[in-house]
Amino acid sequence: MKSNYLCEYQSNLFSLSQQEHEEQIKIIQLFVENGLIKIGTKTYPIVYGDVYFINAGEGYSIVELEEKLVQSTIMISADHVKELAKMLDFESEYYKIFEKKGHFHVASPHYKAIDRRFKEAFSVAAADKPFSKALFVSRVFELLNYAVVALEKRK
Repeated sequence: MKSNYLCEYQSNLFSLSQQEHEEQIKIIQLFVENGLIKIGTKTYPIVYGDVYFINAGEGYSIVELEEKLVQSTIMISADHVKELAKMLDFESEYYKIFEKKGHFHVASPHYKAIDRRFKEAFSVAAADKPFSKALFVSRVFELLNYAVVALEKRK
């Protein structure tokens, strides 16, 4: 399972090689109050706790920070998530979140609940016990649910 995903919780390490993780989607929550995140051609001002869903192969960078970067990151095989999305009748939402524009941004007034999902995902990923993969993937889909709710509100 370790080769299919990576999970970091509230880390200040930003050592992710774009080429190494090109086939993985990324879900990132940032814990800084300044700077910009550039995803493809779109730039967002960073708001503490916001979440970014980034498609496989989509480039991104974080710039103009005035403080130390702290972020939680999940990377998981895009093919794996697409397969699960098909099984769970989630293909349309997957397309809208990841493939339509290459990314999706969720402003997060409920950032503590989202943070808890990242913490739980990190915990089960680190455990590497039976059923860990299922628990990890369930946390990923709980995070995707925040994007689905945001999609519904934008209609």
